[in-house]
Amino acid sequence: MVRKCILIVNIHTLLIEGVESLLHSNEKDGFEVVTTLVDNFADLIREIELVKPSVIVVDEVASFMNPAELITSLLNTRCVRLIVLNSRTSKMDIYDKSEFEVSHPSHFIEALNYSVSYS
Repeated sequence: MVRKCILIVNIHTLLIEGVESLLHSNEKDGFEVVTTLVDNFADLIREIELVKPSVIVVDEVASFMNPAELITSLLNTRCVRLIVLNSRTSKMDIYDKSEFEVSHPSHFIEALNYSVSYS
């Protein structure tokens, strides 16, 4: 089984422990969890390049965090999911970078209808 690498960045210690506990209790799902603390955006990008995660989890309230800038910087990476948590509002935004083969017009319609279930 291929393990899915999840990079958890600058999230409050209690939240990190809860997420790690949840993921470790679901080890059958094949998660490898890497946590890191970074002080600036450049260090975050270097960590992403080093770890090459399938999923990146960040806290929106981090002082240097700009989700739009992070999404833009991930445009040239392989497919990745970005989960932006907001520890103040208990909400999250999920961004998926997906690629589709478009060799036929119907593939474009399939891409428009593409959705990911998060249930």
